[in-house]
Amino acid sequence: MDYRKDLLLASAARLYSMGVDLEAARAKLKELVERGVPYDSDQMKQAYQNFKELEQQWKALERQHLELRDEIVKDGQD
Repeated sequence: MDYRKDLLLASAARLYSMGVDLEAARAKLKELVERGVPYDSDQMKQAYQNFKELEQQWKALERQHLELRDEIVKDGQD
């Protein structure tokens, strides 16, 4: 099997795992808001920072995954 396909499968698995973590971070923010934790509290700031970092990592990995997928599809058409 093409090593790029192995890489694509690995990145898909990582995207899934990171997506689970991202949704947990989103749920944490929602829970803090629902509990009435002030937006300027250290707890809220930390939860938001964690969410933003995970979101940024997920988006970067998604971009790489889609580029690799497109490359594999393009090479298969040649």
